[in-house]
Amino acid sequence: MNGRPASASVAAARLAACWPAALRRRINLLVASSLTSTQSLARRLVDRHLADDEAPEPFAVVAASQTAGHGRRGRLWESRAGLGVWASIALPVDEAESLQAMPLRAALALAETLSGWTGQPTRIKWPNDLLVERRKLGGLLVDAIARADGGGWAIVGFGVNHGHSKSELPIPGATSLALEAAAPPPLEELATALLGALLDEVREPGARSGDGDWLDRYRRASVHEPGDELVCELGSGERLRGRFEGFDGRGRLRLDTPTGARVVASGEVFS
Repeated sequence: MNGRPASASVAAARLAACWPAALRRRINLLVASSLTSTQSLARRLVDRHLADDEAPEPFAVVAASQTAGHGRRGRLWESRAGLGVWASIALPVDEAESLQAMPLRAALALAETLSGWTGQPTRIKWPNDLLVERRKLGGLLVDAIARADGGGWAIVGFGVNHGHSKSELPIPGATSLALEAAAPPPLEELATALLGALLDEVREPGARSGDGDWLDRYRRASVHEPGDELVCELGSGERLRGRFEGFDGRGRLRLDTPTGARVVASGEVFS
């Protein structure tokens, strides 16, 4: 990449200015130079509307930097100004099945889009870490908000490393688009492409399914191979060790463990 990343205020101005008219007609946009967390702000906005018995329009929150960005289980996600896409999309969800599939479909949309730039395909470590040759390029976090009438909202937050040099990577084993792409796009172009792809996939199912249904595409994008030895930590703290046997019809992880077959709906994989 040429030069250093833009300051937070400059990056935010560019992100706001590049929002295409086609996306403006589909989803509202809030851009900030710095936030504690796009996910936290999106959650507060949805909660406030629902508390007033209002139905907000779908919206996206994008920050040039975050001071307290977080991933799964509250882990800190370093989000320095001008170095990545830090964003959350808030969308209504009518069915529990759609909500269950959303983390997988969101990861799939981002992986397929990033693969257009990375030298190697962007793969998914179940359920939603984005990897290039086992190096972490990005990740997602999905929060669900249930409503008394049976519907709900999903807030899909994601971070993708864009401009990091090797010395700027937040954790060992991470990577950035600047390190993986021969010609990485400008940050604002990347943000627009990722938000548009995610919106296509989770709000308008089928829009990106020209090569098969979403689960077939997810299986092809998975970094896991049949027979791989995996360790999966469940939300309860239990750890399962077993061999990967694929995904069931809902995208849940299937493991052959010493105590028998297990199907895991939510957890974190260590391979």
